[in-house]
Formats: sequence, C-alpha cells, structure tokens
Amino acid sequence: MNDVPILNKNESFILKLIRDRKKINKSTIAYIANISVPTAMKITNNLVSRGMVRYCGRSESRGGRTSELYEFSGSSFYSIGVDISPTKIKVILMDLDGCIIFKQDKSFDNNNTPYQLVEDITSLIKNILENVSINILSIIGIGVGMPGILNVKNGDVLFSPNFHWENIKLLSLLKNSIKKSVDIDFDLYLENTNRVSALAEKYFGKCRKVDSFIAINLGYGIGSAIYNDNDLYRGSSETSGEFGHITVEKDGILCTCGNNGCLEALASGRAIALQAKNLIASGVKTEILNLVDGNIDKIYAKTVFEAAKINDNAALDLLQKASEYIGIGIATYINLFDPKKIVLMGGMSNETIFIDRIKDAVAARQMRFAGREVTISVSDLGEYSTSIGAASINLMNFLKFGLAKPIN
Repeated sequence: MNDVPILNKNESFILKLIRDRKKINKSTIAYIANISVPTAMKITNNLVSRGMVRYCGRSESRGGRTSELYEFSGSSFYSIGVDISPTKIKVILMDLDGCIIFKQDKSFDNNNTPYQLVEDITSLIKNILENVSINILSIIGIGVGMPGILNVKNGDVLFSPNFHWENIKLLSLLKNSIKKSVDIDFDLYLENTNRVSALAEKYFGKCRKVDSFIAINLGYGIGSAIYNDNDLYRGSSETSGEFGHITVEKDGILCTCGNNGCLEALASGRAIALQAKNLIASGVKTEILNLVDGNIDKIYAKTVFEAAKINDNAALDLLQKASEYIGIGIATYINLFDPKKIVLMGGMSNETIFIDRIKDAVAARQMRFAGREVTISVSDLGEYSTSIGAASINLMNFLKFGLAKPIN
C-alpha cells in the first residue's frame, strides 16, 4: 500500500546507524561505515529525499566549522501493533520512534472462534483510523503478536494451546476483514507473542544496546524468545523459545499442550490461580477467598499476590513453589546459552515479592561459574509492551528493507 523503496545493504546499515546514534554527521557516518565521505553524503541525501532521515541542525562549534546533523525520521511513519492474549486484545498506533498515538483494548472469552476474534481486531483498527488525524498512507503496516506455534511466512496459526486452535489462516482472515471494513490493503505480519515482546525490548526497552539476550514472559502463560547476534532466533521449524513447555516435573499435571509437568502448567498466572482454587476447595483456610468476598470464580493470580503481601501462608507457599519452578527453568537457560541479559516481562514480572524469589531460585540452581556476566532485569515498557513489539515488526523490516515486510 506504500511507495517506500527497497534499501540496499549500505543504505540499510546507514539508516540503522543514524537511528542508533540519534544525531550524526556525514563524516562520522563515512568513518563508521568504512565508506568515502562522498558516498556517505550521497546515501544520506537519498535517505533524506525518501523521508526516512531528516536534517536536525548543526554540531556545536569547537573553534572550527560546524557540520550538519541528521536523525531518523521515525515520527513520519506509523505502525499498528496488535497483541492477542488469551483474555484481551490490545491495539496501538505508534510512530517509528515508539511514541504511542492511540491505544485501546477489548476483553473477550478465549473460547471465541477465530472469526469472532478477527471481527474484534478489525473493529478496533477501524476505530483507530477514524479517530486519528494522520495520513493513513503513512502507516507502513500492521504487526500481530499471537501465542502459539506459527507459520509466520504464511501467516498461519499451526497450534495455539491457549486458544485451542489448529491450522488457522489468521492473517488471511484478518487481511480480508480489514480490507472489507476500511478499504485499505495493509501489509500484515504475524509473529509469536514472545518474539514481538523481545523486539520491543530491543528497539525501545532495556536491550537497545545488547546484541544477545533472552526475553521471558511471565503472565497468564509462560514463554520466551531468544535474540541472538542482532536477530531473532526462531529455530529450524520456527518453534524456539517454548520455555513454558519444558518439563520440570516428569509426572506433573496435564498441560494444555498435551504434555505433563510443563512449567506453564505449574507456575503460570493461570496455574497459580487454579492451584489457589483447588486449595480452597480442599478446605484450606486462606485470605485469598476473603479478598474476592467468597466468590471463588473471581480468583486470579493477582489475588494470590495480594494475599501474599499480607503474609497469607497459603498464598506465600503457592508463590514459593511457582518461583522455584521458574528459577529452575531460568537457571537451565543460563547454563545452556550463557546470555548477556535476561529481561522478564508480563503481569507477574511486576510483583517484586515474586521476582525476588525467582532470582533466589536461579542463584541456587545456576551452575557454579556459569553465566557470570548475565543480568536479570524487569521490563519497564508497561502493559502495552507486546503491542509495541508487534508494531516493531514493521520497524524492523523498515530498517532492513525500506518496506513493511521482507522480500521473499
């Protein structure tokens, strides 16, 4: 839908360089890119003419001539990010500098059919387009974050345990629905929720200066993404990062994926809430039930955290067990990959009482001398981080190719 040209290798490198350096002159571009100054001037001027880069003033005088400075023109282009979680859809419109222009969400029942979900997403996107005063043609595409095992090239959901979906042509359905609703043929791109969250951290979060890291989502479910050597690592069949489905208890309870003893089945937000309900049903006295006025159906993981904060023994015990399982998983990650950084995200990552216990469990399980350089931190991008990451799919491709999607 847009006329943004394809970038060659040098143009792509220099565009990313200008974005990373914030403000930079042409001679510095030439030095870092190892090209001649005339070539740097030609490429920079070309990027300016395309609207990707803009002049932003002159350098400070140090007694000699000042030089022209250039910056990434992120506020001239926009991207839509869609976060599909098991309980809510979140949609944002942001510019390529990461500034959110418009955001909205809608709660839903995860028993909804794919068609109902597509209708909801289309409605949210249509509402955004009707309530913003930007040139719609400056929106370079729509990125969609979806939990599960995907075929990103075809835009298909192969298997999503949380939604009980198999072989759903999600992007095809969504593309047709949006085209019918707003009469615009947007470029769409699908990626696993955990991987888009990693992109958010790389472009706008705590991993901007890190080439290799692991992002771990601790929420309703548990998942992860591996970012290695400045790119997402997907694996040979694009299923890497299924952290929630490593086995941590060989004879454990059945997981939604069909296996037994998965980390997600034992330590996710959904699992913690279910374990609390089972305890209460068995007759255990706990403040957890009092916090929901006796309505067991209203117990969620956050209820257990609230009870733990007032030193409820049952709640503290549940969180201790969950943190130990997660700590075992993270320690294994460290022992295997020796990452520079691990960033935790998702609703449960905001609970200090939980994160402290996880770090203790990691320290207890981590192999001696392994992962000596690794740091574990918590994302600060907020509740729309996955939507930001979904929108960042288009930023990633824009920087690589000058297009909203890669060239096959």
